[in-house]
Amino acid sequence: MEAIKKLYTKNTELSEKKEAPEMNRYEGKVVLITGAGDVTQATSARLLQEGAKIALLDYSKKALEEAVQQLADEGYPTGNIMSLPCNVCKMGECEAVTNKVVEKWSRIDTLVVTAGITRHCSIDEMSDEDWQAVIDVNLTGVFHSVKSVVPIMKKQRQGHIVLISSIGGRTGRPGVGVNYAASKAGVNGMAMNLAYALGPWNINVNSIAPGPLKGRMFLTMKPEQVEKLSSGCPLGRIGEMSDIAAAIAYLGSDEASWTTGEVLDVNGGLQF
Repeated sequence: MEAIKKLYTKNTELSEKKEAPEMNRYEGKVVLITGAGDVTQATSARLLQEGAKIALLDYSKKALEEAVQQLADEGYPTGNIMSLPCNVCKMGECEAVTNKVVEKWSRIDTLVVTAGITRHCSIDEMSDEDWQAVIDVNLTGVFHSVKSVVPIMKKQRQGHIVLISSIGGRTGRPGVGVNYAASKAGVNGMAMNLAYALGPWNINVNSIAPGPLKGRMFLTMKPEQVEKLSSGCPLGRIGEMSDIAAAIAYLGSDEASWTTGEVLDVNGGLQF
């Protein structure tokens, strides 16, 4: 564990984490974010800084409470935060919580889909249940999340949808389960397809494919795994959650009004 902490510190020093620049791209905007993990936490903070109202969706009530409490502890106004328990595997629940957001704030300008799970193992060891559980959340859950906001964005004739994929869906990265790789490749295909389908309503759909990130999972990795990941990146470090939050903040804003159907690799130059 001590070796991991040293490598963590080394990577943090290389990244020289900076404060987000002062912007107000999200003033008056409503953002719906699925999942309550590390990427959501960083993204929520970034968008709240820029003036957004955010609605957080997650299967776990406890995870939602912890996410909101952390944002409150960091000084963000809780009046600009909604938290709604939701199982994205169930279309009815997605529609119900989406309607609650519209009832409170009248609109949804941006959808960010981060909800996802992993069950990495070899195909020899993978059960049907392992396969289906990941597909249900990482692919069907994305479909439900998007489908629930499309009627609202069509009515507004405007919207931004940002889907979180993975380098595993781009390259079939070694060590990634085939269930995960397939689900994330499907997310990229969904983004490209929906860009064509929803473009006439001025709805942008893009995907972000992150490389290895420093989150809660980072501290469970073996030192040699961390070193290998760091040395494999041309930029010499593992990504920060803030790196992904910055990309989401761009693609979910009006600055990206002429960007759609793209898969943005945010991976420090890692190509495998």
